Amino acid sequence: MRKFLLFIFFFIPFIAFSQEIKNIQVQTTRMSQESFKKFFRLKEGDIFTQEKFEKAKQDLEKLKIFKTLEFLYKEKKDGIDIYIKADDRVYFLPLFIAFNSNKRSGGISLYSGNLFKQGEEASFSIASSKDGFNLKNNFSLNKNTFKAGYSHLNFDQRFYKNGWVSMPGVFFSAEDKGNHNEVLIMQGRTKEDNFFLSYQYKISSIWSFSITPQYSYYSYQNSLLDSGNHSNITFALEYSDDVSSDINMQTLAEVNRHKKEQMLNALAHARFGKEAEISYTSGGKWLDGDYNIQKFSLGGSFLLELKTHHRFALFSKAQHAFKAPFSDKIQSSNLLFGLGIYDREQIGRTGLSAGTSFTYFLFKNQIGILSLMPFYEQAYITSDGRSFSAHGGIGAVLEYSLWSIYLPISLNFTKNINDGSHHIGFKIGGHF
Repeated sequence: MRKFLLFIFFFIPFIAFSQEIKNIQVQTTRMSQESFKKFFRLKEGDIFTQEKFEKAKQDLEKLKIFKTLEFLYKEKKDGIDIYIKADDRVYFLPLFIAFNSNKRSGGISLYSGNLFKQGEEASFSIASSKDGFNLKNNFSLNKNTFKAGYSHLNFDQRFYKNGWVSMPGVFFSAEDKGNHNEVLIMQGRTKEDNFFLSYQYKISSIWSFSITPQYSYYSYQNSLLDSGNHSNITFALEYSDDVSSDINMQTLAEVNRHKKEQMLNALAHARFGKEAEISYTSGGKWLDGDYNIQKFSLGGSFLLELKTHHRFALFSKAQHAFKAPFSDKIQSSNLLFGLGIYDREQIGRTGLSAGTSFTYFLFKNQIGILSLMPFYEQAYITSDGRSFSAHGGIGAVLEYSLWSIYLPISLNFTKNINDGSHHIGFKIGGHF
């Protein structure tokens, strides 16, 4: 009898307040109701909870095709009715990107959204500098995302004492020549061509799987290094819950037109975001490559967004190369999180990193938003399993963004805490 009374006390109230979703009504500008509901996590027949409802709203807010979103639900005797009003627009936006650095980098990105009334998104970007250029394409529709890219680099690669190697790339690396006092051991001209295709499928609202074949060709002036074809394929399983795909856990790219009202008002409660990814890379003769490659990677991030929208984030990564030539070993720049500006890196067989950032909004008004983000990140690379080399920095990013157009302006200061160098980067532009 006591067990029966306990059952009534604990479970009957739960059953009474766990109502089923009977009807979901949608009013849109361009999309059909059927197309819209594919992006909404809750379905008719599901059990309604406030937590699930909030997460379903956030899924829609991550999409960039809505100018406004309005939500309402009503409790009835036979269940819950949900009403959604969405102003979905078609977008076609050119975005100019410029970096003030010795590399003389510049580029343009084109974005289109909801062009075919299916909520699809597509983007194309091209960037170049004195060290080369890269092209990237992206197309997303419902649960499917396709990506493709090609890059060509032709640069001077320098090797210094204590394991430092100059960083290649079109963006995000400063010119290291003349910035350091350490002994230059070797220097040579390096050419790199890289082409990749990637397909990602969303298994659910929080889980996704991707496969990425990649074909690279390296040509080193120094014959001791591994010139040739380094073809490989990467399989990855990703977890992302309550984290906007725009913000990359750290930036203000989330802030655009339909975020204005939300950002100017406090949240009802603090919310959390979590991300994790595990991947395995393999390649060799079976992929028409000249070198055997086997690598494992594991990473995770945690985000806390306060009621005032200030954000605290933690990051971590671990990577290990079972088999890999020099060009495909673990790089400390890949272990870091894109927070700082660096011109050199460490390369080894195993790596581990951690980082943190705090985004503080100095002011928000009807015109725009200004934020300050101090950060710290550090990576450790080992080459023999015993000794390690460190690479990381501390700094801050000051960024201003207008509501009317997505064209943020940011100033980045980074102090490399391992080699004593520091860099200041000024950026105009954005990315999708």
